[in-house]
Amino acid sequence: MNSFFTNDIKKLNALYNRVQFSFIFLYGRYGTGKTSLIREFCRDKATLFFSAQENVPAGQLNAFYCQTARSLSARKMPGFFESWRQAFSFLSDFSFSRRLVLVLDEFQNLAWNCPDFMEDFSDAVQHDFQSGKIFLIVSSSSVSYAGELMEAPIRKPFDAITARAFLDVLPFSVCQPSLSGFTPKEQLLLYGVTGGFPSCLPRIQPKLPARQNILKLFFTADSPTLMAPMDVLHRELREISTYNYLLEIIASGCSRLTDISEKAAIGTNKCAKYLGVLISLGLLRKEFPAAGESAKKVRYQFADHMTRFWYRFVGPNLSEILLGHGPQVYEQQVLPALDEYLCPVFETVCAEYLERLAGTDQTPFVYKHTGAWWTGGTKREPFFRIPLVAMDEHHTVLGVCHSSAEPAGKGLLDELLMPIDAFGKLTRYCCIFSTSGFTEELRLAARETGNVWLIDLEDICG
Repeated sequence: MNSFFTNDIKKLNALYNRVQFSFIFLYGRYGTGKTSLIREFCRDKATLFFSAQENVPAGQLNAFYCQTARSLSARKMPGFFESWRQAFSFLSDFSFSRRLVLVLDEFQNLAWNCPDFMEDFSDAVQHDFQSGKIFLIVSSSSVSYAGELMEAPIRKPFDAITARAFLDVLPFSVCQPSLSGFTPKEQLLLYGVTGGFPSCLPRIQPKLPARQNILKLFFTADSPTLMAPMDVLHRELREISTYNYLLEIIASGCSRLTDISEKAAIGTNKCAKYLGVLISLGLLRKEFPAAGESAKKVRYQFADHMTRFWYRFVGPNLSEILLGHGPQVYEQQVLPALDEYLCPVFETVCAEYLERLAGTDQTPFVYKHTGAWWTGGTKREPFFRIPLVAMDEHHTVLGVCHSSAEPAGKGLLDELLMPIDAFGKLTRYCCIFSTSGFTEELRLAARETGNVWLIDLEDICG
């Protein structure tokens, strides 16, 4: 069983074993493992799996009939399906005496391209399927479409869902066992390049160096993952040029709306709408300060690190990569900037680690979420940011992440101990993460100060 989905399979099997109609809704971007999860779950079960393509209504229904004929050993199968109503009625009758897993993959293509489909599907969920033993799984890789379906009030028949799950990129702790053959720094790098996508991780070859794996993934002209991030835009949008440009701008380091709109030469209101679309597609997210006034300090960040890597290094050099110059691009453009690129990756990994510690009662107070905090960034006040903040009413953890070749020094602790109004009345704990260890001066200062945690990358990977 794929270790990425062990817990999900157990939950699905618990529902399956109830032997009554169940309606499961899975959604998430391409590459987040929906099909792999479904394939693992359906193993050794009677299954009709139909992945809907973009097709005319008659072609869609005929494709469904052909897949039904191939998948089911049905003696009284009609010569063809005249309608979706007939198709669902047939499946309901078929499942009356046996458990049947019915998977409608890429459901949005059925809903968008078949005018009569939704009415017949809704009727089947509310009536026909209820009397049989169908285990219905609906999945969609259109995050925006799925988001609309889940907006309250939820429309029929999706108000009958038994369970639903949004499949996101995997956290480092889940990916790390499959990367354990590499050094801790290489594990961080490979996680940052693949972004925790289940579709990318199996392509990593443990016997190859990390550099060679990255070249095969994104700097080789015939790589199947070369265009993966851009494929999302092509599937969801008609005109992608402006969206591509905005993503390149954000990948270069711009994160405030005013800076993004100015660099793109787009008015702020119009730019905000474009960015809102990218958020609905699961490509971007809004980040707010973890404490204090936050409404006007929003920053736009990539929702995953693979997309950030692609728009930072691959997209701008695509012509050279397609010409076969990928290794040169990596050496000249990527390698010198890796420490800078890895800093947000390391922050993600460290935030996850802090949350795991709190979940196992290894922290002096309970917190559920870590975020970043920042202030300044104007002509009057320089920008100052603390990447890791966790709080309750009386305590706070302030953390910083050091990812460079040199050991973390005492100056990082001095920054965390500075008077800050937003945390002035809280008992303060300081946490310093490092990919390259700590100076003796910092270790001594940490012991003398107290309430200071020093955690290196080996601790996280261990």
